[in-house]
Amino acid sequence: MKLAGKGIMVKLVVCVKRKPGMGVEEFHDYWRTHHGSLVKSVPGLRRYIRKYVQSHTIPQAYENDAAPFDGIAELWFDDHAAVEAFLADPDYLAQVRPDELKFSDHPNLAWFVTEEVSIIDG
Repeated sequence: MKLAGKGIMVKLVVCVKRKPGMGVEEFHDYWRTHHGSLVKSVPGLRRYIRKYVQSHTIPQAYENDAAPFDGIAELWFDDHAAVEAFLADPDYLAQVRPDELKFSDHPNLAWFVTEEVSIIDG
C-alpha cells in the first residue's frame, strides 16, 4: 500500500496472546471494545497511525488448542520514524501501554515492523 508522495507504507504487526488466567471471550471482548476504543480516543496518536486493525482468532481455532495467538493487531504508518515516534509518545506510554498489560501476555507476544508488498489487490 502506498500513500501518494509518501513511499511504502510500514506496518507494526503484533501477534497477541491473552493474559494468563483470562478467558477467551473476556479477552476478545476487552481487546475489541475497551482497548480498541481507547486507542481510537487518544487524538494525538492519529498523527502517527494511518490505520489500526484487529484480527481476532476464530472460535474454532481454540478447539484442540490450535491457536498459538489470540489475534493480531496491524498498525499502518507512513514510515519507520513514525513507528518509533508512536512507541515513544507520552500519550501512548501513559494511556495505551498500561492498558495493554491488563489483557495481554506482554512478555510472550511477538511483534515486528514490515513493509507491505501487495501481490493481489482488489
